[in-house]
Amino acid sequence: SIPQLVLIVLAYFALPYFGLVLEPITATVLALAMVLSAFAEEIFWAGINAVHKGQWEAGRSTGLSFTRTLAYIILPQVVRISIPPLTNRAIGISKGTTLGSVVAVPELLNVTSSIQSNVANPTALTVGALLFLLLFLPFVSFTRWLERVYAHPRS
Repeated sequence: SIPQLVLIVLAYFALPYFGLVLEPITATVLALAMVLSAFAEEIFWAGINAVHKGQWEAGRSTGLSFTRTLAYIILPQVVRISIPPLTNRAIGISKGTTLGSVVAVPELLNVTSSIQSNVANPTALTVGALLFLLLFLPFVSFTRWLERVYAHPRS
């Protein structure tokens, strides 16, 4: 569990020593993608472990191969289980883009902070917060819709 900031700094400042020079935005995206992929793997692995062993046995007892059991029985349940924590992690990683300002990525919070310090008015930070809200609300709404679509039907 290496902090996002450390990975961004390493991607931007350490990789050139190995002959790989990245633009600030590329280093930030690469570092945050590594963090999200590691968390996503753990989330999906936990989802697979959350599916009862009897589901695997039922699929295999009907003559399905391991791959078909995984694809048709297990993974649909894993997706349903994994949506909430994966959404939470994706939003957390998206908020981590503000850390990109450390390696000269012009991003929303850094720009609004600069404006606020120049004009001594917190309106810029308020606008920045509202823009973050406008960015994340549709994402959260879409996730809630997905949760309803994949929810178990109630009898």
